[in-house]
Amino acid sequence: HNERCRDCKESVKDLLIATFGSVEVNYDIDLPSRLEDYTNTTIYSDLEKIYQAIVKNRGFDEFVKSKKLPRVDFCIPKNNIIIEFDESQHFTKPREISFTHYSNKKQYGYSTEKWLNLCRELNKKDNDPPYRDEQRAWYDTLRDFAPFLWGSGYTIRLYSRDLVWCSLNPKNKSDVNLFKKILNNKET
Repeated sequence: HNERCRDCKESVKDLLIATFGSVEVNYDIDLPSRLEDYTNTTIYSDLEKIYQAIVKNRGFDEFVKSKKLPRVDFCIPKNNIIIEFDESQHFTKPREISFTHYSNKKQYGYSTEKWLNLCRELNKKDNDPPYRDEQRAWYDTLRDFAPFLWGSGYTIRLYSRDLVWCSLNPKNKSDVNLFKKILNNKET
């Protein structure tokens, strides 16, 4: 078993359905990906600090290649809940840098402290293309901040290595209850 297990993502989808009644997979939240598109929003000042810090790290300043934010792993649109399934390549230096600029006055749908520590511990690198870590950190940040833009909801992040997710059965009440606990426990 490994963190890229397709059955794990399928199990997460089925558990989300058991929890929320429905889920959108590979969902387009229809947001822009460029910093300047957020200029007149409530999240611009936070995003600008994060973006500038990511750029300053290695000097890459052209890592936003699409006008639109790529799709999220899962979404519950009626509740404005985004669920991302993070494999280890998400835990990089640029992502660590982004977390150091997250406001502790905001409530996130997961433990940003745990994710920050995983970035420091794992310190993964994906340099194909050379700016890939910056790009992934930026897009993940935008997904985390989308609910603040909407005024409701939150982003939940699940770490692929926290469990053998495919071992959870969406038809088993205790497994569904465990999953609900994980979703509600921001320490996961």
